[in-house]
Amino acid sequence: MECPNHAGRAGTGDPASELRASHLLLKALTEVQTEFIQGHEVHRLFDKLLSVLLKLTGSEYGFIGEVLRTPEGQPFLRTHAITNIAWTPELREFYAREAPKGMEFKNLQTLFGAVMTSGEPVVSNAPAVDSRRGGLPEGHPPLLGFLGLPFHSATEMVGMVGIANRPGGYDEGVIAFLQPFLATCCAILQGVRSERRRRQAEEEQRRSSESFRTLIERSPDAIFIHREGQVLFANSAAAGLLGHACGSLLRGRPITELVQPGNEAALTEPSSVSAPHEVLLRHREGRQVLAEVVTLSLVFDGQPATVSIARDITERRQVQEQLRASERMASLGTLAAGVAHEINNPLSYMLSNLRFVDDELSALAGSSEGLAGERGQEIRDALKEALSGSQRVVDIVKDLKTFSRNSDEERRGPVDIQAVLDLCGNMAWSEIRHRARLVKDYGGVPPVYANESRLGQLFLNLIINAAQAIPHGNIRENEVHVSTRYEEEQVVVSVRDTGVGIPEENLGKLFNAFFTTKPVGVGTGLGLSICHGIITELGGRIAVRSEPGKGTTFQVFLPVGEPQGAAP
Repeated sequence: MECPNHAGRAGTGDPASELRASHLLLKALTEVQTEFIQGHEVHRLFDKLLSVLLKLTGSEYGFIGEVLRTPEGQPFLRTHAITNIAWTPELREFYAREAPKGMEFKNLQTLFGAVMTSGEPVVSNAPAVDSRRGGLPEGHPPLLGFLGLPFHSATEMVGMVGIANRPGGYDEGVIAFLQPFLATCCAILQGVRSERRRRQAEEEQRRSSESFRTLIERSPDAIFIHREGQVLFANSAAAGLLGHACGSLLRGRPITELVQPGNEAALTEPSSVSAPHEVLLRHREGRQVLAEVVTLSLVFDGQPATVSIARDITERRQVQEQLRASERMASLGTLAAGVAHEINNPLSYMLSNLRFVDDELSALAGSSEGLAGERGQEIRDALKEALSGSQRVVDIVKDLKTFSRNSDEERRGPVDIQAVLDLCGNMAWSEIRHRARLVKDYGGVPPVYANESRLGQLFLNLIINAAQAIPHGNIRENEVHVSTRYEEEQVVVSVRDTGVGIPEENLGKLFNAFFTTKPVGVGTGLGLSICHGIITELGGRIAVRSEPGKGTTFQVFLPVGEPQGAAP
C-alpha cells in the first residue's frame, strides 16, 4: 500500500490529520496481516511495514528487528527491515548482501541497546548529549532524534522498532499511535518463530529418521520391524542371517515365515535386553539358525510397531558345547583312576568267584556228587556274589553314561535333583573317600525342569571341587555336606566343604572363564564358568560364601517348572 506524503501524519495535533493517519495505518496493517496469512515473503511484509511507519511518523530512517539471545543469554538484534543509509560503496554492497537475510547488532551500549536491556521504550530527542548513546561511525547520517519501542509476547520480548529524525521529535502521542503497529509486528514475528520451530522440528525429525535408518541398516545385528504380523523393514544383517540377498525381499512377509514353529512369541512379546529369548529362526535353505532375540515396541513411520533385534549365536552355542564336553572329559579324567578302582574291585571278586565255580564244576563232573550238597551251595553263593559284582559294574557304567551323555540329547524335562546328587556322589566317591565323609541332608523338593546330563555336570563339578579343597588324611574331621530344600518356589542345593576356603579377593573371579586357584595342570579353569552358564540358562542363580581355613559353601537356586523363553 502506498501512503501519499502528508495524507495523514501521527502526532501533528490536527484531529483530521490524526484520523487520516489512523485510517491509513489500520488499512496498511490489515493488508499486511492478510498477506502474511496468504504466505507472502516475510521480509517484503516488514519492508512494507517499515515504509508505512516512516511515512506516518515523518521519520527519516529506521528498522524493525527481532530480539534474540546468545547462548550466554545476552540479547542482540536481527533486522527484518532496515533503511538503506549506506554512505560508502562498500557499505552499499554490504547492505545489498546482508539486509535480505537480516543484519545482526550486538553492541548494547547504544540507544537501541538500552531498549533491549530494559525492555522499555527509549525516547531521545537530543541524542548528542544522551548518556545512552554509543556514538556514530564517521560518515553516518546525523542522528537528531530517536524512538525505540519494544514489543512483547506474554512471556518475553519478541522484537523492537527504531525510528529516527522526526521533525519536532518524539512523544507519548507517537508511542500511543503506534501500539497497533507494534501488536501487528509482534503477531507476525511470533508466527515466523512458530514456523521456524516447526521447520526445525521437521528437520530434526528428518535427520533423526535418517540417522535411525542408517543405524539399523548398518547394525551388525539382524533387525526386523513389523506390525500386525507383517514385516515392514529388515536390514542387511537380517537378510544375511536368513539367507536372502537384501532386506527388501523380506518386506511384507508374515513373521511366522521367519521362525521355526513354536517360536513366534519371541518376535511378538516384549523382552528386556538383560533377558533375551532364544529363538530358532528359519534359514532360506531350510536349516535352523539359533539366535538371541530382544523385542521392543517403538513408533515407525508415525505408527506403533515392534522391533526384534536378533543375534546369531549358533556358532557360539557350538563352542559352548565343545567347552562343556571338554570340561566333562576333564572331570572324567580326574575320576578315571577312582572309577577304574571302583570297577576293578567287583571285577576281581567276580573273576575269583567264576574261577572257583569253574574249578568246582570241573571237580563235580568227575565225581558222582551233585549240586544239592554243601559244595553245590558254595557254587551258588559264588555265582550270587559274581552277579552282585556285575550289577555294581553295570551301575558304574550307567552313571558314566548319564554323566557323559552327548549334548545333542538336550531335551529338558522334570528331573529328580536328589537322584542326580546321588549319582554325582557315586561318581566323585574316589575323590572324597580319602579326604572326608560324604554327608547327605535331603529335604523334600519337587522336580526341576532341566536336562539331567547338564545337572550332573553342574553338581559333579561342585562336589569334586569341594573334595579337592580338603587335604588328604583326616577323614573323621572333614566332610562334604550336600543338602536340598524348597523355598519361595525354588529348589536350593547347597554343597559345603570343610576345606581350605577361598580368599576374599578371589570370590568375585570364580565364575570367570579360565580362572582357577588350582595348581598348574589341575583343572581347566572352565568348570565354574560353565556351571554358571548352565544355571543361568535354567533361569537360576548361584551364590558362594567362604572363609579361609573354615571351608566354602556353594548354593544353587533353581526355579521349579519350565522357565519362560527356555530353548526347546
